[in-house]
Parts: sequence; C-alpha cells; structure tokens
Amino acid sequence: MSAQAAVAYRLNDPALAARIDGAPLLAFSVDALWRSARQADAKASRSAALEQAVVNRLLAGSARKTYGEAALFAGQRVAFAHDVMVDDQLVAMLRGLYGKELEQAMQRLPGGSLAGLVTAQPAIAPAALDAVFGRPGQLRLEYALDAGQLARAQDIVVLRYQLPQGPAGAITLADVYRRQNVQGRVALFARQSTHLQQQARLALAALYVQHWSTQRFGAATVADLRRVLDEQDTVQALQQLHGIGNDIDAGSPVVKQLSAQVSGAEIAEYYRRHREEFRRIEKVKARHIRLPDERTAQMVAGQLSGGADFGALARRYSSAADSQTGGELGWLQHSGTPDWLAQLAFAQAEGQVSHPIRSPVGPNDKAVWEIVLVDQRVDGYQDPASETVRYVATNAVAREKAAAQLAALRQRLLGTARIDINRSLLDQPLHVLESRS
Repeated sequence: MSAQAAVAYRLNDPALAARIDGAPLLAFSVDALWRSARQADAKASRSAALEQAVVNRLLAGSARKTYGEAALFAGQRVAFAHDVMVDDQLVAMLRGLYGKELEQAMQRLPGGSLAGLVTAQPAIAPAALDAVFGRPGQLRLEYALDAGQLARAQDIVVLRYQLPQGPAGAITLADVYRRQNVQGRVALFARQSTHLQQQARLALAALYVQHWSTQRFGAATVADLRRVLDEQDTVQALQQLHGIGNDIDAGSPVVKQLSAQVSGAEIAEYYRRHREEFRRIEKVKARHIRLPDERTAQMVAGQLSGGADFGALARRYSSAADSQTGGELGWLQHSGTPDWLAQLAFAQAEGQVSHPIRSPVGPNDKAVWEIVLVDQRVDGYQDPASETVRYVATNAVAREKAAAQLAALRQRLLGTARIDINRSLLDQPLHVLESRS
C-alpha cells in the first residue's frame, strides 16, 4: 500500500486554495479551471479542479527535472512553441470567463476597438526583410531563423501601441515570428504582408487581454493562472511521452525504450490474454461479376438488390473467364499478399452483395467494375509467432509498463508532498489526495 499524501486543512486565507510543499496555489486559478470545466460539464466540481491542479504541480515539476523542455515539447519545430500555446490558452480562458467585461472595456478604447491602441505602423523596407528572411524564392529545407536573423528581426517594428493606463510598446517582426507554427513561418518567408499585419494585431489583442486582466486581478494572480495552464500542458506532454493519449503507432521515447525490454514470455502471455484482438479471416468462399463499365455495373447491381440470382447474372453479364461457373472464385486463402479482388472479398460481409467497385488501374488503362458475394467466411487467429503479433503485443506491453511507471511516479510524489488545503473551497470530499491506492 502506497504512502498517503500529507494533507492538512489549515488554510483560511480566501485567496489561497492550497499550499504544495509551501508554495501557494491561488483560489483564483482553481476557480478559473472549475468555471471553464463547467462550460463543458455542468457537474464538474471545484474539488476535482483543485485536486487536478495539485497533482499537475507535482508531476510538472518532476517532469521538467527529469526530461527538460526540449524532450517534453519536441514537436515545437512544426507546432506552436510551448510558451506561445500557454499564452493563447490563458487569453482564451480569460476571454471565456470575462468576455462581457472585456468587451465593455474595449468599447471605451479610442475608436471603440483595439485598433485605437495602435499608434504607428511603420513601413518595412524590402531590404530589411531580405536581411531577415533571405532573398524571395530561395529553396529552403527549413523555415527557421538563426540567432543573427532573429536579432535583425527584433529591430524591425511592425506596429507601435499604447495600452490604457499602461506603457507604450512595439510588436516586432521577431515577436510575430515567435508566435508562428510552421505554416505561419512559411507565410512570413513568402512576404505575405497581410498575414504579418494580421498576426501583429492578434499579438496586440493577446497583450491587451493580459494587461486588462493584470489591472483587474493583479499580476501575481494572472501569473499563477498561467503557471497552472503551463503545468497542465506539461503533464499532458509527460503522458504522451509515456504513450498515454496518443495514437498506438505514435512515437514515444519511454514506450520505445520499454519495447526493447519486452520478453518473448511477455508477448506470449499478452497473446493468451488478448487472443480475440488477433482474430482474422482465414479464408472466404466467394463469387464475382466483372463488368466493362459503371453503367452496366449499376444496372446489374440493381437487379441483384431486387432479388435476382447472382450466378445467373454472372453467366449472362460477367466478362471474367469464370462467368460460366456463376463467377465462382472458390476458396480464397488469407496468406501472402492477396490481389485487390481477394482483398475486396476479405472485406465483404458474408451473404451481402457488394456495391460495384472500380478496379485500381492506371489513368490510361481500361478499368472494370467488380461485384462480389461472399458465400462463406472462416475466421481464425494470427499465428502467435507472427511479426504482427510480436509488434502489437510488444507495443501494448510497453505501454502498460509506461502507464504503470507514470502511476507509480504520481503516487510517490503524492506520498512525499506536504499539501495544505483551504477547506472552504471544497464542494465535495477529496478523492485523489485523501485516498490510498
């Protein structure tokens, strides 16, 4: 039995939801998570939001120490950078929770919109863009800026702004570049000025929402909510490193490492426990009708749907050599690499006439249409020594081990943490923090 989290209920500061090893978790952040969750699920509880925030803080801290930013967010080369994604999530959450107040505040801006914050949009010389992106039309293997290019981009102002009761500032080309995924970077390298200006305005909108929120709730409060969202994303990345939440064929460093350690005995045991996963069609007994064009194929299909005899129509219309035997294909075995007609038969339900299917031929080759009927189907199981079984079982066993490792880490962190809770925020009993596994 694992150790239980050391949970106390000594907090009475309404601004605090919890302290985790002495560090504060603000009530505002937990309330924001809870209210956002309620937009999707009216039964979502504040207690569950608090528990998840506590667990995420522990797991995220461990993940960053163990794996680091680069390993956790390796997809940043094509996706949005992690810090940009967190900023966007923060802005989206604040807009979702305080949209009416934000709208009213924006109506009080000069001109009644965010455009009133823009004080200048300097023209950007083509030579300045060339110094950052290189000459237009160059063939590139990667749309990325090096340190020198980024420094030059930092000197190029896209727009200047003045925040209400706040500082004046500028959004540079480097600021816009930092917020792009690979498609956005391609647009910048292609000198799409509309995209550049649009992205600068979006960056200004995000700055305004954070500025308004800071004035409304305080810088420390907004920073804590951002940290909570960062930790949420970090835990999701940690889960994906352990093969949780991603596709079975998606790459996972932890799963890959554990896969190399899976033994033959473990594969055999997995096959024994999950034999039904390896059910397959051993053979089918099928008939077909081959037709020269789609119009004829649809006509024959219509007669079959009206109850006409399959064999009789095959003898009358099929252009295949087996037409006079009623289109008999005999028993088709599931072995080797079956041709496309056999694959069509294997995919067909027993006793059900297929729709007319066009043969897969080249653009200049004459196609035919096939109608298939499977009279009998015999199921079996993959050979336990086959490569298919080895791959599936190895991956599944490794994923089970990775999930168990992550669960053990979670329990170990909970077992050693000092957690102080503000009981007044709870709307139901705690489950995770007060339970043993």
